[in-house]
Amino acid sequence: MEIKDFEYIRAIVEHKNLTKAAEFLFITQPSLSMYIKNMEERLGFQVFQVIGKKFTLTTLGEVYLETGMKILELKDNFQSTLETMQEKRYGKIRLAIPLLRSSYLLPEILPKFNALYPNVQIELFEDASVTLEKKIQDGQADVIIMNKPDRVLNMDYEIVRKEEILLAVPQGLLEGYSLPEKEQEKYPYFDLRTLEDQRFILHFPNQRTGQMAEKIFRYYQMKPKNVFYTRNIETALNLTVAGYGISFVYENHVDHLNLKEQPLFFSISQPNTSLFASEVLIGYRKNRVLPPYTRDFIELCKTLI
Repeated sequence: MEIKDFEYIRAIVEHKNLTKAAEFLFITQPSLSMYIKNMEERLGFQVFQVIGKKFTLTTLGEVYLETGMKILELKDNFQSTLETMQEKRYGKIRLAIPLLRSSYLLPEILPKFNALYPNVQIELFEDASVTLEKKIQDGQADVIIMNKPDRVLNMDYEIVRKEEILLAVPQGLLEGYSLPEKEQEKYPYFDLRTLEDQRFILHFPNQRTGQMAEKIFRYYQMKPKNVFYTRNIETALNLTVAGYGISFVYENHVDHLNLKEQPLFFSISQPNTSLFASEVLIGYRKNRVLPPYTRDFIELCKTLI
């Protein structure tokens, strides 16, 4: 039993492909294939079954990896404890963050953190929140910045701020509508139900904005008939600017997006409520001992988000 076994098995399971796993591990595909062959001979049982080019774990392989994940967690915790005790100022933080939030937060955070810890490397994972959340649970990432979903999370986390989800509407779409006075509040309330027949530009269910849209439609008992899907928040808003449809966006994104023009932004929470507000969190694996530089990174993020 070797720690490298579990790291290699986990990579193959994650990528479902030997070539992609080898690229992730920075080794050649033949080297990885030979390692797995020798490992199975050393262990005396088959870890993978191969169907076509797809690698899946055998029953024994699943038990072996499950045991290995616990060993990797112990290894990570020991390393963190060691660095804490020795007050080392070098190491690595594997940061998981959705793509758009990364685009405007990291230019604020990373230069300041680098000034404090020039010898700490940041390894970046940018993807949908649901995918990134799994990387925390599997020990492939150390810290995650994301919106909190409406369910229990299998990680430790700290709430940084709240932000409302807004309705973005093309400038000319509401001609003839009775609109609230903008001076009263930054994002005045607008009844979403009056726009049910319009085209909605939405994100997919594995994205937090997509999940929030589903929650909004359930609350207002709406079933939009005309829907266009994109994974890119900037694409959605630029389509709204072009008059193609209406979309949703978190308010913190609005201040950081470089749009050619600004759509109209409205609150869709009932006045004096925060029905559709989301909490932004910084999370890390449950019971993880954090080295000092990771703790300082989290504290810095909390001041800048």
